Amino acid sequence: MMISDLIFLAKCYHHFKEVNTRNGICEMHNHNKVAKHIVFLRGINVSGKNSIKMQDLRSLLTEAGFEEVMSYIQSGNIILSSPLSKQEVKSAIHQLIQEKLGLDIEVFAVTGEELNQVLLNNPFQGGHEQPNKLFITFLSNQPSTDLVNKLQEKDHGQEEFQLINNMLYFYLPEGMAKSKMNNSYFEKALKVKATGRNLNTVQKLISLIQ
Repeated sequence: MMISDLIFLAKCYHHFKEVNTRNGICEMHNHNKVAKHIVFLRGINVSGKNSIKMQDLRSLLTEAGFEEVMSYIQSGNIILSSPLSKQEVKSAIHQLIQEKLGLDIEVFAVTGEELNQVLLNNPFQGGHEQPNKLFITFLSNQPSTDLVNKLQEKDHGQEEFQLINNMLYFYLPEGMAKSKMNNSYFEKALKVKATGRNLNTVQKLISLIQ
């Protein structure tokens, strides 16, 4: 589906319940559920690279038809409402940023329910009391079992990680600055794209969608 079609869908759903894109009109038929989506942009506003002002991005997404758009800090965390599917939201935002801002940014998206489940699945609950040292990384797809096994065989000292579905949880007792366990490390080892947030950020995003 082209970006124009996705934006058309989002705008139409603002007023109607079903869209007839073939005729270029919106028709009201069935009730469609509008869901909260949490969008994570990979590698923006880092050392002057891939700079995106959150105010500009919020305006761009609102103009494209997304509703209740808000952002949290500058690392690319967006909350919005849309009846589009998670994959359609990802595709629309990726293409929108590419066409309007000239940047090829990897986009990750989860629904509010999925983000709540991500937190519930945290395997380090109770044993690690510093949420700024516990990280949750979103993977673009499920890595192969062989690659995961090879990574688990390596000696990571006191640092720990666990893979649950396509979510990677890792604990760094000395913090991110002194660790080699970062997005680039996992992307290279598991041959996937990844973007991570610490537990504080994930908890804050969940509080914003309540």
